Amino acid sequence: MAMLGQTYGFPVPAGGSGALAGALVRRLESRGGRVRCGRRVERIVVRGGRAVGVRTADGDAVPARRAVLADVSVSALYGKLVEPEHLPAQLLDDLRRFQWDFATFKVDWALDGPVPWQAEQASRAGTVHLADGLDELTRFAAQIAMRQVPDRPFLVFGQMTTSDASRSPRGTESAWAYTHIPHEIGVDAGDEGITGRWDTKDQDVMADRVERQVERFAPGFRSLVRARRVLAPPTLEALDGNLVGGAINGGTSALHQQLVFRPCPAPDARRPLYPASSLPPPGPTRAAGCTGRPGPTPHGPYCAATCPPA
Repeated sequence: MAMLGQTYGFPVPAGGSGALAGALVRRLESRGGRVRCGRRVERIVVRGGRAVGVRTADGDAVPARRAVLADVSVSALYGKLVEPEHLPAQLLDDLRRFQWDFATFKVDWALDGPVPWQAEQASRAGTVHLADGLDELTRFAAQIAMRQVPDRPFLVFGQMTTSDASRSPRGTESAWAYTHIPHEIGVDAGDEGITGRWDTKDQDVMADRVERQVERFAPGFRSLVRARRVLAPPTLEALDGNLVGGAINGGTSALHQQLVFRPCPAPDARRPLYPASSLPPPGPTRAAGCTGRPGPTPHGPYCAATCPPA
């Protein structure tokens, strides 16, 4: 992902991220597919060791001609949608040690002008990574490992109007930033009393801390903030149940949970369905869990039923 970004950049959909979902729907419909919204899947139906369809919460049965692709979190797939008797005992045992990636805290801003970066090159970048060198980044990682809320959070900062002029009125900027925090907080390294309850006080204190970090690299940033929206870990999970505890990567992508170990090292041959999206390897860097071509992989032919030949 990093090499592709350096070579080609990170493209964004014109008009907002909803345009990407719209493009995916149009592609599916062009191949004869249908999208049903507002229909919660309650159970994956398994017969003879194969996933043969799904059952919705309102009792509707949807048969699968070739495959069921599960674009959900590992806990939802193997803890709710598939009944335990259909899964290998080793798989269930391994999943008890499944490790999530860190929680996420995000702030969206409407800004009255472009970000006043001290580094001129940053003003032309769609995404800016903010840390005062490797030492500060190492300090940030150590604080998270010790279950501390970082006092100087490392930020990934997105400038959406810079990337796509249609995102906000001319002369303004639509921006966001996110950082990672522990799932279970032991102490606030910033000594401001963030508890991890993520009530209004916690959210405001952390959002102010994020803005101060941006201000270090872009003096005057806070004076440009017209409005902001705060997305704490519980908010992210409420918006999308797959973001368990605010984990946006579907589980850590560290070596012990990568390639044949993703989502766990149990044998895959008896799994009755095809995991998709960030659940299979290499994790969140794979768009929709699709290889673009049919064929066996450690986790099955991801989406041979819907993808065109390579």
